[in-house]
Amino acid sequence: MFSFILDNLDSLLYLLPSIQRKMERHKEWTGTVEAKKTWTLSKHAYLVIFRTDDGQRKKLRLDRKEDFDLHEEGRRYAKKAGDDLPDTKPKP
Repeated sequence: MFSFILDNLDSLLYLLPSIQRKMERHKEWTGTVEAKKTWTLSKHAYLVIFRTDDGQRKKLRLDRKEDFDLHEEGRRYAKKAGDDLPDTKPKP
């Protein structure tokens, strides 16, 4: 039984991020861009950190610099349920 769990552990670890992304897709929130960071050695080289209205931090990892440049620090954005990314137009 223990060997079965160890054999399938890599499959579970592989599926965990996709399950987490799917659960996050159904949520709706509004927040302010708190920080923007870049890494050169990462698969997702761009990171945008939001602070939601209820105080939670949301990390948005991006692959493209064009998407990263659309978000400005200190501006408010809204993510609608069913979308992967927040709207690119800031909220007033």
